[in-house]
Amino acid sequence: YYQTLNTTGRAVSFTGITMAIGVATWFFSPIKFQADMGFLLLFMFLWNMVGAMVLLPAMARYLLKDKMAS
Repeated sequence: YYQTLNTTGRAVSFTGITMAIGVATWFFSPIKFQADMGFLLLFMFLWNMVGAMVLLPAMARYLLKDKMAS
């Protein structure tokens, strides 16, 4: 898990943070819809990043445990 986070996790976190920073600037828009979407997309990108690094490997291990034992 550590080796995977060190390689793929670095790319996932870089992409997630970069996209989150890009839409976080929308939060300061005078247009209310765009400001709200900036906040929601920021939240979504960060949670998707966390899910990809924590939840997805845990689900893969749980669902593929029979195949890994063989």
